[in-house]
Amino acid sequence: MPFARCSLAALLVVLLNASITFAQVTFKTSSYSAGDLGSSSIAFGDFNNDGLIDMVSVNATTLSFYKGMGAGKFAAPVNATLPQYMGQVVAADLNGDGKLDLLIAPGSSASYANVLEFLGNGDGTFTEINTNLAGMGTGSYLALADFNGDHIPDLVISSCYQWTCGINLLLGNGDGTFRSSATLAYGGAQVVAGDFNADGYQDIAAIENTQLVVYLGDGKGNFQSPLLATINTVQSLAVGDFYNDRIQSLAVLSSVSNGSQPASFYVSTVQYANGALVVSTPQLVNLNSASDVFYGFIAAGDLNGDFIDDVVVTGSTFFTNSSVANNGYMLGTGTGSFQSLVNVTGDGESDPLPLVRDLNLDSRHDIGTAWTGTLGNSGGAYVLLNTNAATNCAPPRPNKLRIHICAPTAGQTVGQTFTFKGAGNAFNGIAKRMELWIDGKKIGQNLSDQLNVTTSLTRGAHRAEFVVVDSFDNSRSAAVSFTSSY
Repeated sequence: MPFARCSLAALLVVLLNASITFAQVTFKTSSYSAGDLGSSSIAFGDFNNDGLIDMVSVNATTLSFYKGMGAGKFAAPVNATLPQYMGQVVAADLNGDGKLDLLIAPGSSASYANVLEFLGNGDGTFTEINTNLAGMGTGSYLALADFNGDHIPDLVISSCYQWTCGINLLLGNGDGTFRSSATLAYGGAQVVAGDFNADGYQDIAAIENTQLVVYLGDGKGNFQSPLLATINTVQSLAVGDFYNDRIQSLAVLSSVSNGSQPASFYVSTVQYANGALVVSTPQLVNLNSASDVFYGFIAAGDLNGDFIDDVVVTGSTFFTNSSVANNGYMLGTGTGSFQSLVNVTGDGESDPLPLVRDLNLDSRHDIGTAWTGTLGNSGGAYVLLNTNAATNCAPPRPNKLRIHICAPTAGQTVGQTFTFKGAGNAFNGIAKRMELWIDGKKIGQNLSDQLNVTTSLTRGAHRAEFVVVDSFDNSRSAAVSFTSSY
């Protein structure tokens, strides 16, 4: 009988774990109309310095600012004029005045070829400045990171002109201007930044046709010779911790043409190991490989609160018979693979360049994307608020780089084993990493705005220091004293 009770208990644990692992994430959706034609991208940030996350969208002829109202809700947009058909928008404090600025790339249909720079006024409005940030042509993509160790946002522009494609690296001067630093021979499509070899320096990954290219940085604005991996037609890239090893890797969305049949779409993960790029076995995204779907973009983040990065895929109806964009998510396993696609509601005929971020400060990661309506005749921003993921620690407001410590509390007495919980938020970019230090020794980290580390403690008084690091390697810390007694 005791053996039978033990087996039943073990079975219940297995079933409970399985239910947690495979539980679907639910979302509350909201659509915001820009009052303009098709939208190409969005950005999040506290653009009016009120401690709430706001949103901007780039539309066919306008830039929309949606004031954050709290709880993941946004006001109707206030619009400003843009050149026609601009593309990706990214946000950061480019001139160090404590106000978020914007860089906007020319889209594939744009007649204007330069990247536009708008300095924020701190109230949700922006002033365009002329810095002549030229790429190689229209259809450009952007990424921001600190590539030379001065904590100032630097810019990479990936673009093509006629048959020549590549990447331009421009180092930030800290006053809103940039200086040309390097031209890299491969690129042309989407570009992202991350530390793929875990040396503490930012690297670059980009798409060129059927190739994935990675340039490893040296922290001084220089890069090694390109590392190349041939993958079927690459659609999009995302950066995350897909192997649960606290090292950034890549998720790659790719497609294979099936002749007259709809294309098949796949997700692979790519690690840097022993001087080369290691590509996982491609995993089919389509729920039915013969179904009429098109996926164009991928983003990454922890959607279900298990501290393993997941992926979001969004698409369009331009090449399908569907009336709504094909969107979904795939939960990560921590081994470089993902669970099967779960569909989520789309909006309009195209939902480009999704982002994952906690928009309502509940420690659950939400999804945002631009959207384009029927035949490009409308557009705006689309928000999916996560309603059921596991929670850890509510983050602080995003108007500065800061930390909220949830466990332990000051003076608390804990046992021999304890789980430390904290959350960070950033004004400039995102909180990309959280670290835990106890008595001056680094114990663990999460590549996220959330920290959850369980460790064993010796008896006595201790000091726990929580550190948050933003997109440009600025850091802040907060500490709490506690006692371990057992």
